[in-house]
Amino acid sequence: MTEKFKVFDREKIITKYEGLKLIYEEKEKQIERIIQEQYTLLLRTIDKLQPELVWLIQRNYYFIHPGFGNYKSRKGPILRVSEDARYMYVYDVKKAELVKLDMHDDFKECLANAHEVVGNDYFMHSMEGVLYTRELLSEYNNRINTILVNLEDQLKNYHDIVNNL
Repeated sequence: MTEKFKVFDREKIITKYEGLKLIYEEKEKQIERIIQEQYTLLLRTIDKLQPELVWLIQRNYYFIHPGFGNYKSRKGPILRVSEDARYMYVYDVKKAELVKLDMHDDFKECLANAHEVVGNDYFMHSMEGVLYTRELLSEYNNRINTILVNLEDQLKNYHDIVNNL
């Protein structure tokens, strides 16, 4: 009697597992669909900004990302940097493709795929990197203004010191 009860319980549990597996697989498909939509939106955004990106490239501006400190790229907008800081993901304006640069191997490059660029919650980083191109010149002007003010202050301070000798 106990054996029949255990077999019945196992069958119920396996049936439950099958249901949970189907739910899981459906969620995986939804996630994949959303990642593809995010990737498409990223590419559409890049396409809309293409004239601006080309203008910046032609004038030899570095691209920077607001969230990744001192990393710079002359190829195009920085989309993300890997957690171990080995790879930088960039949109290469001249080649019109998303690339992964190995910062530990002379910036050797290879093509990047959608999962590398927008998967695992990287979408926001990538979009911020592309959209930040609209703020690049303002950022450069802020930085150079800070340098100018610091240099003027240093000069004034030492003029004052020398004049008071």
